[in-house]
Amino acid sequence: MSPHIHDLLAAIQSLEPLPQVASRVMEIASHDDVVPRDLVGVIETDAAVTGKVLKLCNSAYYGFRREIGSLPEAANLLGVTTLVNLVLTSCSGRYFRDYGQGDAETATRLWEESVVDAIASSLIARHAGRLDKNRAYTIGLLQNVGHLVVARHARSSALLVQNEVSRGMSLLDAETSILGMHHAEIGARLAERWNLPEGLVDAIRNHHTPELSRLDPRMAGATHLGEMATHSFLFGVPLEQDPYGLSVGALALTGIDREAFERMGEVLAADLERAREFLQAA
Repeated sequence: MSPHIHDLLAAIQSLEPLPQVASRVMEIASHDDVVPRDLVGVIETDAAVTGKVLKLCNSAYYGFRREIGSLPEAANLLGVTTLVNLVLTSCSGRYFRDYGQGDAETATRLWEESVVDAIASSLIARHAGRLDKNRAYTIGLLQNVGHLVVARHARSSALLVQNEVSRGMSLLDAETSILGMHHAEIGARLAERWNLPEGLVDAIRNHHTPELSRLDPRMAGATHLGEMATHSFLFGVPLEQDPYGLSVGALALTGIDREAFERMGEVLAADLERAREFLQAA
């Protein structure tokens, strides 16, 4: 076992959990008979989260013609799943920004990319059809949280990973070689530490290898393509040069061939540009 694994596993076990409001909201939302008002009382116990949720739903991204002035009003307009996603966005943002010691610039970049990945994954799920776009948002938001653990606890090792990549090794293989496991596995271990649903953990673990997903390979494929869309259509990284590579399995699982995916570029780029407005509120 790589000596780095011991440090990373210890770091994961020592991390503070997600705020209680996020865990409670996700637990309530898992019930079949949940309605928006069931979540409002829980969210209102955290003034900071309440304020952030209202700020997000009043952002230009949602395009409401009037200001949403209360959480019950927001809940009725947005519905359960979108409300849960806004709570997770709020809590995750605090986690990224306030999490221990580390490079604040890197944490901010990882956070912004996570939000855009969430929106892109939701858009891909909508295009693929028969996939829950709100669940895709949740997975997209959290699928790269393993990068945060590496950035905070294995910065010197991350440089070694880049050295291996410069010599021709794939990024996933380089992470596994140097760290003992890649960032997707690290993120899945953290999701388990947070007691997140098994399906979410599975998708985080396999978002670069969706064909290995045990529970919902199509969803894992959609969130993989969401990340690729962010890299290619918003940040301008050619698909052939993406450090993780476009998964052929993800295309097959979602029923989106490469040409169709590339044709989505113009539409997705416009939607992702709107995500910048959402980021300003997040």
